[in-house]
Amino acid sequence: MPSNSEAVLNTLRAEALNVRRNIWRAFRAAGSGHVGGSSSAADLLAALYFYFLKLRPEQPEWRGRDRFVLSKGHANAALASVLAQAGFFPESMLDNFYGYESLMGMHPDIKLAGVEMSTGGLGHGLSVGVGMALGGRMQKRDFRTVVMLGDGELQEGSNWEAGMAAAHFQLSSLTAIVDFNKIQQSNHVQEVLGLEPLACKWRAFGWAVREIDGHDMAEIIAAFDDLPFTQDQPSLLIAHTVKGKGVRFTEDTHLWHQNVVDEETYQKALSELGEPS
Repeated sequence: MPSNSEAVLNTLRAEALNVRRNIWRAFRAAGSGHVGGSSSAADLLAALYFYFLKLRPEQPEWRGRDRFVLSKGHANAALASVLAQAGFFPESMLDNFYGYESLMGMHPDIKLAGVEMSTGGLGHGLSVGVGMALGGRMQKRDFRTVVMLGDGELQEGSNWEAGMAAAHFQLSSLTAIVDFNKIQQSNHVQEVLGLEPLACKWRAFGWAVREIDGHDMAEIIAAFDDLPFTQDQPSLLIAHTVKGKGVRFTEDTHLWHQNVVDEETYQKALSELGEPS
């Protein structure tokens, strides 16, 4: 079946919708959470785990697997949701998200099956991704490494050091995805510390860059199909997204970067997301 067939796209859209439902499920259990940045990443994560990444959920330490690092670790509910849906662990575990003795905190932890790096201290994921990709080359292994970055996270200087290193070593097996929802904890990114012209900066650092609508599944998988964008360069995918995508009262506002989730709010969100498929 062609990768861009409507059947494939509809399957991925359904998985993304379920990721959003499970994000809210997790935060209902926790009582609060980073709704905005988790929801903006749902389509990208669904495409990664159900289309692009080479993985074996029943064998999470398989040596031939692709590596994924969620550098914007505050979106852990989205990662936990997609890992559960992919079969790394039962979805019922989401009902103890951030709970007593849970393996799932507000940030990813390598104790949980499928998690490659404990993240949450922003600005470190890309550096580790560079190391993974370089290590794979040294060991003559062909796995791919993907790192998802937040836009506010790019204000951390270590990202740019890692960017220089990746280009210097010509790490074509490395892809960075920027979840460019344009809002960080306290305000719009451009008001706090602007990033533009973002694509030009990464190209100047030696990366091959493409920009897409991060909620358009056809655009997402078309970009994944073209990786690496050029030989002998790392690839950067700038995905333009909406903070809090999927639930209108959480969209495009810093107030839902993190917020309380009670039963009433949860039910209101689910009513917008619809019934599970």
